[in-house]
Amino acid sequence: MLIGIILSIVVAILWSLGEVSYSKMSKKYDKANVFMYTYLFRAIIYMLVVFLFKRTLYASVELNTFLVILPIILCDLFASMVVNGAVFNGKLTVVSPIMAAYPVLDILFGFFLLNEGISKIQVALAVLICLSIIILAMSQKKSEHAPHPIKGIIFAILYMLLVACSTFFEKTIYINDFSVYELYYYKGMVYTAVSVFFGMVVIISPVKMQKPNFSIIKGNGLAPIGNIVYSFALQFGAMSIVATISSLYSVLTNIVSRVFLKEKIDIKERVCIATIIVSTFLLVLLGFIA
Repeated sequence: MLIGIILSIVVAILWSLGEVSYSKMSKKYDKANVFMYTYLFRAIIYMLVVFLFKRTLYASVELNTFLVILPIILCDLFASMVVNGAVFNGKLTVVSPIMAAYPVLDILFGFFLLNEGISKIQVALAVLICLSIIILAMSQKKSEHAPHPIKGIIFAILYMLLVACSTFFEKTIYINDFSVYELYYYKGMVYTAVSVFFGMVVIISPVKMQKPNFSIIKGNGLAPIGNIVYSFALQFGAMSIVATISSLYSVLTNIVSRVFLKEKIDIKERVCIATIIVSTFLLVLLGFIA
């Protein structure tokens, strides 16, 4: 469990730095270029990790294994598209805590499907997080950093659902003795195909291919590295604890985005964001004590 907690903290740092860079990138690049670079970087990093540590997997492709892993790949695939809509349309300081609230669903999945413990206090905290998200949605206004704030929150909620499902599916394959390397081997193959597809879209469309800058490299490099560390964390710790600690990346994202992106939030937004973050932290603490 200790290894799982340490890895989860590393994940939070990587995801936070990657998310801020991704937000800056999404507002400067067209979507086809963003998606092309997103999947290209993930394919390269995932396949490189497999090559370095489990290159024997390159000798075969097992259809049954691929089909078991496919739900995780599809959730991740759509989540990486949805996150673009969230950070492009809404303020990162607002959508990040919502996207990071996926442990609320994972705790429920863990309780009902994996027989992990859950207390009445955890249920109350989950409800509090949901109420805070609703209040945030009702109080959003258009601004320079949030051209379509309600749309941004809707995308953030959809992202939260996809990541929660992905985390649950991933935890179940480890219970059934699948390895992290198998997961990223098949992920790498799918992402290679998807990046080629978006590359062709860029080439045949009026959109020009844009050269990658530092934000693209950092935003699309740190996130998949964090994903790999997250997968190892799931092997060492309970899903409810690992998912919750990792989700605390939104605390760092809020600090960094307010400093570098110059986003401003009012009192009501601050209260709701603080409620989401504090409730998430308490979920971590309760999960650790249990």
